[in-house]
Amino acid sequence: MEKLGIEPILLLTQVINFSILVIVLTKFLYKPILKMLDERKRKIEEGLALSREMATKKEELDRDREKVLDRAKNEGAKIIEEYKAQAKKMEAEIIASANEEAKRLKEKAKTDQEEEKKKMWSDLRKQLFILALEMSRKVVGEVLNDKAQRLILERKLKLLESEKRENVN
Repeated sequence: MEKLGIEPILLLTQVINFSILVIVLTKFLYKPILKMLDERKRKIEEGLALSREMATKKEELDRDREKVLDRAKNEGAKIIEEYKAQAKKMEAEIIASANEEAKRLKEKAKTDQEEEKKKMWSDLRKQLFILALEMSRKVVGEVLNDKAQRLILERKLKLLESEKRENVN
């Protein structure tokens, strides 16, 4: 081999050095990098799985929330209709009584009738507001956080106030 210019001891030394270098790099560099990459891959997969699971749960919660809100709207509408019917019945009774009173004291009867009507609507609004507030607390408390609840209640209060102004006028 010396004729070819290859020295066996130098070749053996280079092979041993290369082998040591490969072993050291494998142990201290290659394996930790592979381990780190595998760990990162596992975390990414867990994150994606969690993301899919959360999306599914969000969809379920959205469906449940919509069902609860629909039920609450329907119940609220029924209650409002019942109170309107009761209010109309009471209004008719008051008007009939006021007409009888009007024969004797026409001016006083008109004043009493208007005051009673305003009071009745005010009481009805208060009762509806309390009932809606309780229903909202029950329904919204299960689905939304405090901040979202406050926003919804503020909107409803503004809506009720605007309806109150329209009905009074």
